[in-house]
Amino acid sequence: MKRVIISLFVFLLSSNAFAFIPEIKTIPLNDGEVIEARLCLPDNKVKTIVFCIAGTGPTTYLTKRTTFNYFDELANGFCEEGTAFFTYNRRGCKTGETPPLFVEVDSAKYAKYTPVQEAEDVETMISFLQKDQRFTECKILLYGISEGTIIAALVAERKVVHIDALLLHGYAHENMYDIILWQNKGHGVMIMANSVFDKDGDKAISKEEYETEEETVIRHKTYMFQNMPFDSLDIVKNGVIDIHDIEKMRMPFHGELIKRITNNDWLWIRSNYFNITPQWFKSHFKLEPNKTRLLRLHIPIHIFHGKEDANVPVEGVYDLQERFEVCNKTNLNIHILENHNHDLNFQDWLIHKKWSEGFRLLFSVAKELSL
Repeated sequence: MKRVIISLFVFLLSSNAFAFIPEIKTIPLNDGEVIEARLCLPDNKVKTIVFCIAGTGPTTYLTKRTTFNYFDELANGFCEEGTAFFTYNRRGCKTGETPPLFVEVDSAKYAKYTPVQEAEDVETMISFLQKDQRFTECKILLYGISEGTIIAALVAERKVVHIDALLLHGYAHENMYDIILWQNKGHGVMIMANSVFDKDGDKAISKEEYETEEETVIRHKTYMFQNMPFDSLDIVKNGVIDIHDIEKMRMPFHGELIKRITNNDWLWIRSNYFNITPQWFKSHFKLEPNKTRLLRLHIPIHIFHGKEDANVPVEGVYDLQERFEVCNKTNLNIHILENHNHDLNFQDWLIHKKWSEGFRLLFSVAKELSL
């Protein structure tokens, strides 16, 4: 009996840890494939569902990690503001037990994951939700993260289902080919490195900056550069470590990656880059970029972007703002966050149990849009 009481106490404690009620959904897609999804409901009548489209690769409705579930934490943030939060297993994916990603992947099913197919799957899931009488009048806010910002815009433009607004986090402005080229040239690496080493703001690392005995610099020198000597990293011999050096080091890999994509070498890509298929790349490379697609949308668009985003450049957000101004369009709202990364400093929540400015703003905007 004592053991039963203790177990019940633990259950109640864990069930009160989050401000949402989860409902697991089994949803048939248009081609007969079936996926699992989760709708997290707040403790109030639901007026708005934040439908999350995750970033690239194998993902599940939990996005489980060793000590936390990413989508549990986000669901809590949105539901505390009164909005429901929806996530789903990508085709061929389900939660597993193997770190670091904790995803089991059925390769045959996962191979169908491309941006257009994902857009169609999202439309099917939204239609499924809207058949529930509780949600027929609900607003749908598409919350795209990274690659999800491309898919969210695609769904909104197709107008197969009604979308009330876009929340775009880690905004992808260019075509994926150009984004991957930017990444492989080393721009993201330099953004991260400069945030630690570059003290004079010239977007380069001098020998003095590199060899300082500051604790943070010493730690990142090991983590980012394996303690290589300054002269070994100054490849172009211009007295600093800058984008030209990083590009020299990284571009041969980019050429090899493109060759493997062309040759449909999924095994090499999975082993040396990430678990995404050659067809995923090729489908993305054919897509119109967000920088022109978004101009055709008339619904509210909110972009949340860290100024130190090392995955997609913040300059794309500024360019989009200029394009909207030229076209006299007023439905774009940009939120540039100082000292925020691609994850909008999610680590602040993990370490301090305090949401970053970026996430507080994201939750607040979702609440305002639901009124």
